[in-house]
Amino acid sequence: MPKRILFFESDAAFAADVRARLEPLGATVEVTDDGNAGVDRAAADRPDLILLTIELPQMNGFLVCKKLKKAAETASIPVIILSSEATEEIFEQHKKLR
Repeated sequence: MPKRILFFESDAAFAADVRARLEPLGATVEVTDDGNAGVDRAAADRPDLILLTIELPQMNGFLVCKKLKKAAETASIPVIILSSEATEEIFEQHKKLR
């Protein structure tokens, strides 16, 4: 059975590139660019992995991650946070928010 990945990404070209690289490896990739809708989708469909970019339009990825980890339905889903702009210091600040 293919692994299901939910990818939070607002750059459609980048999302398509990631999907094109993961699907031949046996994954199915669903892309969302909306933090709230994605959180709802994750709770309803329980993907095997979440790829989450920090740079999202309505809600940044750190807030999405916080919502995912607080909800019982999604707390155990592994999350990989990606960013093209964040520094290591920003990631360290996020880790301290727990």
